[in-house]
Amino acid sequence: MSKLGLALSGGGIRGMAHLGVLQYLTELGIKPSVISGTSAGALVGAFYAAGFEPKQIFKIGKSEKFFNYSSLFKRQGVGLFSTDIFENIIKKHIAQETLESLEIPLFITATDLNNGKLKIFNEGSLATAVKASCCVPLVFQPVLFEGIYLSDGGILNNFPVNILEGKVDKIIGVNVNRINTIEGKIGYKQIIERTVQIAIGNSVETQKYKCDVYIEPPSIRDYGIFDFKKADEIYQTGYVYAKEKKNELLRFLD
Repeated sequence: MSKLGLALSGGGIRGMAHLGVLQYLTELGIKPSVISGTSAGALVGAFYAAGFEPKQIFKIGKSEKFFNYSSLFKRQGVGLFSTDIFENIIKKHIAQETLESLEIPLFITATDLNNGKLKIFNEGSLATAVKASCCVPLVFQPVLFEGIYLSDGGILNNFPVNILEGKVDKIIGVNVNRINTIEGKIGYKQIIERTVQIAIGNSVETQKYKCDVYIEPPSIRDYGIFDFKKADEIYQTGYVYAKEKKNELLRFLD
């Protein structure tokens, strides 16, 4: 039987669209053999690889307020926020403590700020890997790990398709960081969002052509990366667009 890889991009709360896609894959009976994820994709990938169903993860995401900008300010005050919130979420809900103990092999990316290179986790502490990967620049404090500072994996590779090459036979890639066009005056929150989106968007073009099925919901661009109040809509955006790829996806069942 051929091995299927699933690559999940970063994108803040837009990562809820990953769950919509995963829900549709579940309904088709398609399950990946290996997963790679960055930032929001790493967070979703961790729960899914641990055995959670997409709808379960979505429920947890809403209750824990994944990537809720307003909630961050209320809890942390002004300044760079601590990524401990992601570590606490992982430890609270996922029994498996290490990447190697997950039901599905998972590769998580982070950016080594000291050496300017990509850090790939596929073993060791799951909570540490996720919180480092989710460390959105300009928003969260870098994570100190073994003497180096780590930040969002999206800085160097927001769509880790290449990590799956040689490990699987076919790849489904889901990108939720489609960049929109905005007009008029923008505030501090929008400046951060745009800076992050543009900085991490460069790696997508080269990666998407390595996918056997590439999923990038066009309407995902209408949502901000901290647009938590639109979580339900974002989830549906992923689900509905995945359905449009039905014929391509069914090939994986042959």
